[in-house]
Amino acid sequence: MSEDRFLDQLRADARALRYEIDPAGASRLRARIRARLDEPTVAQFLAAWFRPLAASLSALALIAGIAITVLERNQNISLADNIEISIGGDVFSVGD
Repeated sequence: MSEDRFLDQLRADARALRYEIDPAGASRLRARIRARLDEPTVAQFLAAWFRPLAASLSALALIAGIAITVLERNQNISLADNIEISIGGDVFSVGD
């Protein structure tokens, strides 16, 4: 190709840096590619959709349960305390 010794020396030096995959790595790579190309079964497809959906609904239920508990505690505290207002010598009780 070229009579230039620099390019030949550069190619020879670069040959040691070239990445060549070992047979075990090649078979793992082929298996991963094959697994991604295969069509999922109905059960795998439903599992792929159901797991995130179930996790989201569980988190939503947990948040709702905590919110209801906090709201009930705040409501019980505010209703248990009677507020007394004094206007013109008369005392009015607001609450229960």
